[in-house]
Amino acid sequence: MKQDMVIERERELQMTRRRPTLIGGALLLFVGILSTPAWSENPAPSVHWGSTAFPDQYSTITSGLTLNRFTPVDGLGNKYDSTVGNTLGFNLITLSWSKHWDYSGTSWLWKNWSTNLTAGISPTSDEPSQYFQNKVVHQLRQLPSVPTVDPRKETDVMIDGSVTRWIPLFDRKVVFAGGGFSVGTIYQQGFLRGGIRRLQITPSVWHSEKWGDINVRVSAMGRISYQSNGAVLHSVRSTAGLVQPAIAIGQYRTTTTGETIPTWEIELALMWDSGIFVNTTGQSQKQFAWSLAASAGPIRFETWNDSMGHLSERDYGPSYGAALTVDVLRAWNIIQEFRTTPTTSLSVS
Repeated sequence: MKQDMVIERERELQMTRRRPTLIGGALLLFVGILSTPAWSENPAPSVHWGSTAFPDQYSTITSGLTLNRFTPVDGLGNKYDSTVGNTLGFNLITLSWSKHWDYSGTSWLWKNWSTNLTAGISPTSDEPSQYFQNKVVHQLRQLPSVPTVDPRKETDVMIDGSVTRWIPLFDRKVVFAGGGFSVGTIYQQGFLRGGIRRLQITPSVWHSEKWGDINVRVSAMGRISYQSNGAVLHSVRSTAGLVQPAIAIGQYRTTTTGETIPTWEIELALMWDSGIFVNTTGQSQKQFAWSLAASAGPIRFETWNDSMGHLSERDYGPSYGAALTVDVLRAWNIIQEFRTTPTTSLSVS
């Protein structure tokens, strides 16, 4: 009996020592996630640079770094006809929160509604976007380097918010309509948008109870925005229209409330935008861009460029952007599973 009591006491001491270690590890991982270059809904001005602009289809909390670079000349010295004459390298460190309000606690008033709030602060400078544009993208595509022209060196801030109404289709949240705003030092904007998100168009080729089905899905969105000047962009177009189709392949699971969550996904999107930039005579500068994104679990990487239509040579204007994101909510669930596994194993033994 005494020996059993001693063994039980040793187990309790081991568990006491293990908890601080696991909690400390979780905190370190959580801090690491927040300090890692990461990304939810893209912050302004990414939407006009070419990034995907769809609302989040499930609840997320993400933190990260979003790069957007504007260069007024290309590698051949051709000028981009715009009122903006200097290099802009936005390095937005963001925190984004999307919430699907399927149950308010007292009624179903907010069922099928979602909200998003994204805040970003940028030490605007020539790096690191200059390195990625010239040393990575242009070297891979064998294009001449884009020179820097009087780069802006300031701290810029942007805050974005949106409200979205989802209309279920086949018990999934697919059709959406809503609006939002962007305010800060770059420019000011209000917008309306609507479309479909991740509509399945092929049969599932593989099924997993835990990870979901592998299939192909399409998205499409139309958006109109009303804009005014900011401290960075002094002459912006008052209105802008945007159309964005996308196609993706991945493994998806659907929650009981109809939210579609990709286990992994590769998505290609195209964008036509009447533009926020204007030339010296007040005419708008239209943009044609592509975006490529890949995600695995809580991690998502996306890059975009305005070279669509001139793929072999054009790379000027608001021409380059990238974002790396971590979904903190999904990462936290992984941490919780990691914390409970040693306890369960010990109890069984």
